[in-house]
Amino acid sequence: MNTSVNQIWLSFFLSLSRQIDSQVTYSGSHSYQVAQLARETARSLSLNDIEVTTIYWASLFHDIGKVGVPSEILSKKGSLVEEEWQFIRLHPIVGANIIRFCSSISSIYPIILYHQEKFDGSGYPYGLKGESIPLSSRILAIVDAYDAMTNQRVYRQPLTKKQAIDELWKHRNTQFDPRIVEQFVKVLNEQTHSTGTLA
Repeated sequence: MNTSVNQIWLSFFLSLSRQIDSQVTYSGSHSYQVAQLARETARSLSLNDIEVTTIYWASLFHDIGKVGVPSEILSKKGSLVEEEWQFIRLHPIVGANIIRFCSSISSIYPIILYHQEKFDGSGYPYGLKGESIPLSSRILAIVDAYDAMTNQRVYRQPLTKKQAIDELWKHRNTQFDPRIVEQFVKVLNEQTHSTGTLA
């Protein structure tokens, strides 16, 4: 695939990602914020430059599969019923399959495919467990959850940064890789010290 076609795909995916974010958050910047934090966390874990760049792009597009979820589900203010959850659980598969069309970033699709897996094996779509989940997907899962908790959604008010960190600690070893939780919290604390904003 030539460079101009790849650029068209990337522009399309970025627009699609922003459009999806605007349906579920008031800021519309969820994926961008996740990408920034995931990149910093990957660096703190000593991933190489290629891996850091790969997780950045995967984070930008991690929710792109929600294009297959009806808008009334994405913007629903109440709890989802099981039939609606079935659509949500498909979004990593849909997103990964979409991304494979763009050769310049096709390597990111496994990160997207597995970012909803949980450390104890209770996640989706395949119920992978522990280190069988790709490292970058484990990073993305934590950062994605943190950003979702600390930003206002159509269905709930945001948690404070401290409350969200407490939730990450609470669910380490079950939902999240404990080693990555520890490193991610260090990244957040470093940002706090540099900006003066409470974490």
